[in-house]
Amino acid sequence: MSDRTILIAGGIVGALAGVAASYMFFTEDGQRWRVQAEGNLSTFMQEAERLLSAADQVRQSVAELKSGTQSGYPRPA
Repeated sequence: MSDRTILIAGGIVGALAGVAASYMFFTEDGQRWRVQAEGNLSTFMQEAERLLSAADQVRQSVAELKSGTQSGYPRPA
């Protein structure tokens, strides 16, 4: 690719980013979209934290089983 092509592509990408930012921050529809996206992101983060917590509990349980120390009720063999 020539320098000219790279500059043109960079200019187009920058212009598109500017249009998207202007839409999101300066129009009512964009602000509504941004608020909705923030809510969805918060929900996603909460679910990700739950998943990581569950994975950590499984990891701890497996470690306890491997070491022979069990907490909780013993299971019959």
